[in-house]
Amino acid sequence: MNLEREKKNFKDHKATFTDFGNIKILDFQKPNSSYYRIRFLFEEDFYRLHISGDLGELIAANYCNMCWDKFEDFTDNIGYFDGKIICHNRPIFAYDYETAKADVMKHIKEYDLYDEVIDDQDEFMSEEDIVEEFLEDVFDDFTEERGIGHYGYEKLSEIDPDIFEVIEDFGKRSTGILDLYMLAFKLAKEQLDNK
Repeated sequence: MNLEREKKNFKDHKATFTDFGNIKILDFQKPNSSYYRIRFLFEEDFYRLHISGDLGELIAANYCNMCWDKFEDFTDNIGYFDGKIICHNRPIFAYDYETAKADVMKHIKEYDLYDEVIDDQDEFMSEEDIVEEFLEDVFDDFTEERGIGHYGYEKLSEIDPDIFEVIEDFGKRSTGILDLYMLAFKLAKEQLDNK
């Protein structure tokens, strides 16, 4: 995601902050428009954040710092914030088929699993064809939303019983939605601080 380009979508937005004590609301929107409208609602007594608006919905919670005056700590550490998400309606990650395929091959080579792939296969097939058939099986139930599916997991488990530790990362890439939320928060907070 190109955040510099995305910044332009917020150029006419106005930030408003409302403090209801335990509830604090930051609205960031272009006047009279819902385009890229976003709301950050902090439930400070439960350390919970609700994000809603044109960019999707998300709820995150943390032990003691998911509140208005400490949220800036999260804006530069999206990986940490990701671990605090309870639910969301926009995908945070997507899976790329070609990247996943390259990641599987890298894993096979890195852990010297090539012999396990070609072991006990049809002796009349070339090694290249055996590997290609294996990869077809691994990616039989691959989707952009979930990556390698159950069938692929089973095939990879046959050659590496510890595949569960890394399979979720094969082909995984960020959709950029969390970066967009953090950008909106930073821009809105900056606007409020400059008033």
